[in-house]
Amino acid sequence: MNALSNAFKTFSPILIEPAKAKAYLEKVESVPFQSFANDDIEDVLEMLFGPVPQLIKSGSIAVVPVKGVIGSGCTEIEKMMGCVDVEDVQEMIEECERDVNIKTIIFDFDTPGGVVTGVPELARRIKNATKRTIGWTCKQSCSAGMWLMSQCDEVFVSPSSIVGSIGVYIPVYDISEAYKEEGVAVDVIKSGWAKAAGYPGTKMTAEQRKLFEDDVKETHDWFISDVISVRSFAKIEDMQGQCWSGRKGAMKMLVSGLMDTFDDLLIYISPEEYNAYERQEPIPASTTPSGGYAADVSPEQGDKDESKPISDEDKNDKKKKKKKKNEDGTDSDEDEEEIPEVPEKDCPPVDTDCKPKA
Repeated sequence: MNALSNAFKTFSPILIEPAKAKAYLEKVESVPFQSFANDDIEDVLEMLFGPVPQLIKSGSIAVVPVKGVIGSGCTEIEKMMGCVDVEDVQEMIEECERDVNIKTIIFDFDTPGGVVTGVPELARRIKNATKRTIGWTCKQSCSAGMWLMSQCDEVFVSPSSIVGSIGVYIPVYDISEAYKEEGVAVDVIKSGWAKAAGYPGTKMTAEQRKLFEDDVKETHDWFISDVISVRSFAKIEDMQGQCWSGRKGAMKMLVSGLMDTFDDLLIYISPEEYNAYERQEPIPASTTPSGGYAADVSPEQGDKDESKPISDEDKNDKKKKKKKKNEDGTDSDEDEEEIPEVPEKDCPPVDTDCKPKA
């Protein structure tokens, strides 16, 4: 992801834990693009990173996915490699706001965080949404994800999920001693005391370092202020970069409460909406044609037998006729009734309903 990689290289504030950022970037760099034909890249990326999450609407509920490393201006291939663009989330919110049928927007989070650019603005958009907003995670919503999730009207998490990491940092590598040991001296010709601060092979002055410190503190204070504006019982001492389990996050008032599953959340919102949402889900391929969905029918509908009863007159009409035989084997002029064969008593009924399933 270019935005995250550039943030590390350009001394920009970052809203993702260093270890998680490093693990993600290494995974992206390990993808052997040159080994795949152009037509295969999308399928391979889906196998490695999963399908790109999409907005889901069901009845009066919309589910907006915020899954992956958060960035701004991501390319399509970056989105296929596990990034979520703040601009896409913004557009999904606008679509939900325009839809008169949608009453509740659930933000489904699974993100370690990301870059700062665009996050405060998206957080404010979530806070100012006219519809009811609910944040949810059963995996992780840290740093930039926590900033966004905290702005929902209600926030529910699973007990074992990971939340928090309310902090900001800028990584600066001082390799001046390594350069010195190799006999390399870096002489930066510049104008302006703040220019080229942190340039590889040089040491920062106290004034230059304070620039970075002020930048980080400004973003962190902004982060804390937004969280407290909605989660007013949270304490500043619990927002110093610590990660918490969902259970502990609830104890520290960083979230509204705990839910074990997404289904529990839907039932909490509305049992009727839960049933409607479940009917949107694909059922296993072994029990339905490809692409099929569960039919919205009651058990009684499956038990009804709408076939017309057969009358005695109908039975007589359906009896087969054949000619009587004379003693010499020739056909007689008289007809002889043939009694239809009766199936065995234990023979199972035959389903003759050939109508396609809903």
